Amino acid sequence: MFSKSPNFIIITLFIVAIIIFALNANAQLFLITNKLGSVFANEMWIMITTFGNRLFALLLVLIFFWRHLNLLRTVLIAALISLLIVASLKSLIALPRPYDVLEPSSFYFIGEKMTTYAFPSGHTATAFAIMGSVGFYFKNSPLLLFAFFFACLIGLSRIMLGVHWPIDILIGAALGWASAWLSVAIINARFIRDAIIWNYVTYLIYLLIAGYLFWQGSVYSEAFWLVKVIAAIGIFVAISSLIWLFKGGNKEPISVTGWLS
Repeated sequence: MFSKSPNFIIITLFIVAIIIFALNANAQLFLITNKLGSVFANEMWIMITTFGNRLFALLLVLIFFWRHLNLLRTVLIAALISLLIVASLKSLIALPRPYDVLEPSSFYFIGEKMTTYAFPSGHTATAFAIMGSVGFYFKNSPLLLFAFFFACLIGLSRIMLGVHWPIDILIGAALGWASAWLSVAIINARFIRDAIIWNYVTYLIYLLIAGYLFWQGSVYSEAFWLVKVIAAIGIFVAISSLIWLFKGGNKEPISVTGWLS
């Protein structure tokens, strides 16, 4: 699958979503998948879906890849692109969430109701935007395969929690993938690639994200302390990275190439 071009994968995801919509199978597929997930503990799906939280996911990238400045920038831009696209489509299409359409007794719902619309899934878009970004830097690494399957789990968790339809997940994955692709094109732009100031800006943005997430916490009580701990580590890593950079850390710009290029 990873040897395919992003065009092929993105188009395939869109076609599958269109087929599900055309067959009017979206609700039925949701109910079947949602009920299958009930055999696992609610806490498991909550923890998995937490990793799809945009700010939480960005901090994980910072913690594990703090010296990979181009990766950090690619992920930031990919997350921003996916956010803008997802937010626009949610307002434009205004697809109700499952709990606004189906009988409450017909499916499993975990957590609190959201005020935003369903289509597409922001968590899934974030997961695949980050997975796609990682693919540019770790083309032949087992990390890419792990990132892909975990991104799929995050998308699946949104159905298990009862907050998204299958087509939300499919289109969210396609948009996330496309966002990573666009992000690399932006990162390779000369004014970003060759400007040292962007290294400092990158770490400062991550520091702000970590501080905000530490203050905000999580909407799920089961993941509250996990989010707090990751945010606190993120603050430490961001500050340490700024000090490292100031003392002469790697400042050489590197062009991005990888499995999606």
